[in-house]
Amino acid sequence: MPRDRVRCVDCREPVPTDARICPHCRAVQPSPLLDVGLVVGGVFCVLFGVILAVMTVGASRLVGFTLLMLGFGLSVGGYTRYLDRQSSRAAR
Repeated sequence: MPRDRVRCVDCREPVPTDARICPHCRAVQPSPLLDVGLVVGGVFCVLFGVILAVMTVGASRLVGFTLLMLGFGLSVGGYTRYLDRQSSRAAR
C-alpha cells in the first residue's frame, strides 16, 4: 500500500488521500479544511466575544460571554480534532 493512501472512515478500505468519496462504499471523506474552519471561526468568536463582554453592559454583555465560551469550544475542539487525525495517521 503506497504512503499516499488513508483508510475510509466507514469501510476502512485504503483510498487515495485526495479522494473525497470512497470508491468502495461511496462515503464522503472529511476534509481537513473543516478543522481549519472550526478553529478560525472559534478564534473570531473569542475575539468578538471579548470585545462585547468588556465594552458593553446588559444583554449584549451576556451575548459576549456566550460568544466567548462558544469560540473557546470551537477552537479547542477543532484543534483537538486535528491532533486526533495526526496521531491516527502516525500510528499506522
